[in-house]
Parts: sequence; C-alpha cells; structure tokens
Amino acid sequence: MKKKNIISLAVAFAFLALSITGILLYIKQKAHVVEITHTIFGLTFVGFAIFHILNNWSSITAYSKERQSGKFQKEFLVAAAVFGLLLIGTFTELLEPVAEAGRIFAPARPKEQRAEKISFEQIETNKSTQGTAMNIILQKGKEVQLPIIAIWVEDSTHQFVENLFVPSKVVSLSEEEKKEGKKPQLQDFQVNTLPTWQTKANGAKANYEKETPNENFILKTNTVAKAPYFIMIEVKSNDKTEMYEAQIAADGNTVFKLKSKDNTLITRGIIEF
Repeated sequence: MKKKNIISLAVAFAFLALSITGILLYIKQKAHVVEITHTIFGLTFVGFAIFHILNNWSSITAYSKERQSGKFQKEFLVAAAVFGLLLIGTFTELLEPVAEAGRIFAPARPKEQRAEKISFEQIETNKSTQGTAMNIILQKGKEVQLPIIAIWVEDSTHQFVENLFVPSKVVSLSEEEKKEGKKPQLQDFQVNTLPTWQTKANGAKANYEKETPNENFILKTNTVAKAPYFIMIEVKSNDKTEMYEAQIAADGNTVFKLKSKDNTLITRGIIEF
C-alpha cells in the first residue's frame, strides 16, 4: 500500500463528510449528531491535510513561487487575496447575510412562548373590623372562568367565626348562552351555590358588594379570630367545586399556604400577615 494514496483518499472521504454536514448546518439542521460528525471529520481532515501538504511540499512551493526568480506566482496571489477577503468579511460580519441565507430552508419552529405576565386585582373587605390584618393571594387555574368563591374563618374546632369574602353578585353564562354569543349576566348570589359555605355560615350574609373577580386577586381583609384557627375557601367554576384550607398557628409564622385534595381551580393560594 502506498501511504500517499491512503492520505489522499482519506482527505477525500473527510471532505465528503464535511461537505454533507456543512450543508446541513448551513440550512440550520443543527442536530447534535450532525455537529459531532462535522467536528470529528473536521479534525480528521486537518490531520490528513497536514500529511498531504508535507508529502506534496515541493509541488505546493512550485505552485507558489517561480523557481528561477523566486517571485510569487499569480495563482498564489489570487488565492491569497480571495482567502484574505473572505477572512475579513467573516470577522467583520459583512458576510453574515450569506452565512444566514440557509435559514430559509430550515423547518419552521414554533414561536417561543413569552413568559406569561401574571397580574392580580386588589380587593378589600372587613374594613371596619378591628383585628388581625392579612392578605390572601389567589391565583386561579388557566381553565377557570367566572369563578364563585367564598372565604371564611373557622376556629380550632371548625366552628364558623366570620366571613372574609363572600360576593353579593355572580356572573352567569350557560353553555347554551355561550354558543349563542350572549354576554354574561350579573345576578344575585344564591347561598346554595356554595353548599359547604352555606352549611357552615348558618345565615351569614355576603360582605362584598360585587362579584368574584374573574382574574387572580389579592384580598386585603381583617379577622377577629385568634390563632389557632382555619381559613376555609370554597371555589366553584362551571360544574366543579373544590375546598381549600390553611391552618393558622400561633407560632410566629407570617406566611401560610392553602391546601386542597384537588388543587386545580386554584393553582396557588397564600396567606400573608
């Protein structure tokens, strides 16, 4: 076997692999295996190219300079000028449009979803109550529409103490009305809408003159209760109802998390003192 022939063939095969992977990278097919293949064969090409240059050094010098005068050949000057121009165009990013033109052949990518900005409406109840002030932060699930919520306090034995939030109005819109394109209607709150609260409240009335906010909200309120006690929340959306609760302990903690078995209608519930 001739060493020169092996090197020449190896350079040719490496060039073939580099050409294929280079085209794939040009059209933005940047799969990890393509990048690895391009890198490995690039290194292989460089290694065998060095041997090829060493084995053909006399021919290369003959291409570059005239033997008698020692002057650079025109071919060498043209090749060097092209190389220099390409190098300058690359480093100055003048050739970036050419390098990025292959993007038009790349498959369409789904648009990156922007980080969702979460906003909270602020409401207030029990302004005249002389007691402990708190903020109740509720973030509803994405699928929740026109929720009806009641928030109240129970003592350590789960006896009703007082309302923190009960709306006097509800927004009503049936599936049939949705199909007909009708707008939501504002109606009076019916206590049997939230059966758990109705049973516990024992005749207590609403303490918020509007409907439950459709968006996330922060409730600023006050309670006469002394720890330990429970904050209870009943949430209804469409035909689904869930219960949430937080046990407020007299341990100096100022932040408590609402818990539920389902945890789908309210994705985050926090109580701050």
